[in-house]
Amino acid sequence: MAKEYYLISDLHIGGDGALDACEFETELIDFLRELENNDGDIELVIAGDLLGLWELTTLSGPDKLHAIIASHFELFRQFQHTGAKVPITVIPGNHDYELATDPEFEHILRAYNIHLESKEYITRDLAGRKLWIEHGNQRDDYNRFDFFGHSACKPFGYYVTTNIISNAGQRVRNRHEKWLKDIESVYPTEHIPHWLFSNYFYREMSVYIRALGLPVLLLLAISAVMASGALLELFGLAAPGSFLSSFTHRFGILGYLLDAMFIIGGAILITILLLIPPLMLIRHDLRNVLRRYNFDLSRALSEKKNEEYLSAAEQVFREHPEVAVFIFGHSHIPEVKLMDGHAIVNTGSWAKRLTRIPSRFLLLPDVYYPSYHLGYFRVTEEDGGIALYHHTIEKDVPEPLLWLQQMAIMWKTPEESCPVPPHTLLQPKTEEAG
Repeated sequence: MAKEYYLISDLHIGGDGALDACEFETELIDFLRELENNDGDIELVIAGDLLGLWELTTLSGPDKLHAIIASHFELFRQFQHTGAKVPITVIPGNHDYELATDPEFEHILRAYNIHLESKEYITRDLAGRKLWIEHGNQRDDYNRFDFFGHSACKPFGYYVTTNIISNAGQRVRNRHEKWLKDIESVYPTEHIPHWLFSNYFYREMSVYIRALGLPVLLLLAISAVMASGALLELFGLAAPGSFLSSFTHRFGILGYLLDAMFIIGGAILITILLLIPPLMLIRHDLRNVLRRYNFDLSRALSEKKNEEYLSAAEQVFREHPEVAVFIFGHSHIPEVKLMDGHAIVNTGSWAKRLTRIPSRFLLLPDVYYPSYHLGYFRVTEEDGGIALYHHTIEKDVPEPLLWLQQMAIMWKTPEESCPVPPHTLLQPKTEEAG
């Protein structure tokens, strides 16, 4: 029976306050039970960020892991049951980097049949070649540990997580603030400031500020009606005086002031309507120019990070010819790419994903669309080569967008990343003739 490796990553289990909630716990337990009932020669490899240790700031050291286990005991009991039959291997990511700094973590996890390998990467043999498995944060400038294994080593991403994300998790006390806990799903990390502004605008803006805007909107709405009526009068489609100077005729000086106000409002509305098309064209053209010159906009930033992983994979393939598949996580987007007889695999994430969708309206900020992309990879030998199977697990998002967010992106949906093929086969490596 051929050896099979099951691969997942980026579960981020644990955290302060609301960040401790594991919204996919039921699906994960079901997945572990399926592995427990599998009689094949299999191993589960979790390629980093099993735990959200960065998100736990009220405890330190192994006490963090004890707290997570106590909070998710049913899940860890299932790890224990599954691990009794199936080898389960975990490597540190950036969010659970502390696993690599204290041997006590290894002892605690071993009690639940989870084997911790405190390494930057591990390899596995398959079909006469090797799988290279790492988390991927060492390729990310914001989350790289220059001295892997040293507890004092803390990258920029650590401070973002502990000072912003965990504080947000602790502040979530009611339904109105639930959006804050999704901050750990924002990737790349550089998007957090814009994500905060977007949610402030749509969810947190003071009712008093909104109330100040209502009279302006009301004025513009009435002005639109008056301007339309004035056009009807000019073309003889409405009785004279029905709209133009209508308030002056009825209310004297007060009516004169009302007419003047609506004329000014109409002029403002017409100016806005005339400015919107050229401003939107300028906005669109500016985005294209910035993207062409590789400035760190949303798409350009993601593409830049993807190029870093491609370069890393090329380096591994060049320096280690026996490696057939480069496997990593970290960026939360499942993907398979082929490269000269090799494969590059991103294991994705079980955490909620937030996809930035540009607003259709100039004055409304972009919207972050929530979704789940649960799944796992199964890697095995097939026809002398290496087969990559991708399996998806369906899960709906419980919190829909607000009506204003829906209006801002109406008829827009998240751009699909490259779809992950359900089956990819790497042919056996052929030896060059001497």
